[in-house]
Amino acid sequence: MTSREKALGATVAVGGLLWCATLGLSRYQDAREQNVNQQIEAERALSEARAAVTRGQNARRQLNQWNRRSLPTDAAVAESLYQDWLRGRVTEVGLEVVELTDKTASARTPNFGALSFEVRARGSLGDFTKFLYQFYSAIHLHRISDATISGVDVGQKLDITMTIDALILPGCERTDRLAADEPQPMPAELDEYRSRIVDRNLFAVHTPQAGGEGSADTAAAAAKITGMTYGLGGWVMTVHVAEGDDVRVFQQGDAVEFGAFKGTVIEIDGRRAIVETDKGRFEIRLGQSFGEATALQAPAA
Repeated sequence: MTSREKALGATVAVGGLLWCATLGLSRYQDAREQNVNQQIEAERALSEARAAVTRGQNARRQLNQWNRRSLPTDAAVAESLYQDWLRGRVTEVGLEVVELTDKTASARTPNFGALSFEVRARGSLGDFTKFLYQFYSAIHLHRISDATISGVDVGQKLDITMTIDALILPGCERTDRLAADEPQPMPAELDEYRSRIVDRNLFAVHTPQAGGEGSADTAAAAAKITGMTYGLGGWVMTVHVAEGDDVRVFQQGDAVEFGAFKGTVIEIDGRRAIVETDKGRFEIRLGQSFGEATALQAPAA
């Protein structure tokens, strides 16, 4: 064998070794990548399994809470006890029970039982507010599914019709008594709800306050911003005055006066106008009346 043949043979041998090494490396990389993918898939499956376990535990805790709040599993006892409880809450707050009717359907599902009552009552807005507070803070698994309220004598008295539903869950361990846990916490105290609801008579015509004035200002309430357009002179605000059925236009720097609301327009931006008054700055948005002006914080010095 000549030296050339020997060199050629060595080259072929080296090439073969390199090819085998490359093939082996490729197979190793493929196997390694497959193992990595399998590991990632296993970790993902494990994470999903843990999440499913957590969801199941949360669902179990929620179901246990509902079971503790459920009406007793004896349906006849539950109807009687809950109806007595409901009547007691209505009368306790000062409402007059006009009629309390059991509207429970005869058919029940195997998963839960549903009771339904229609309550017709009469009383003041303050009494009804107290009833709602006690109802929603009670531990029972119930809700007001429908309500109709009409005012008499400008809201001094209310005629109230409510449909109230309550649930019986088969997992409840009680058969002859209602839940007796502590009341559920409410977002605010009863007095705060009273001030928000009772002090604002929902059944009387509301006359907005203008410019922070303590007395009603019908002139400001009748002046509504109906348009804002931009032209060569800047933004123009259009105000429709309902009482006189006239239309007025204002630009930045113009004085405005509607009843007790007096000031100077300092800004118009297409969405709102800002007016400087003796009592501070007020914002009136497009579509609002000057009686709905909102006080703004004083600008930083």
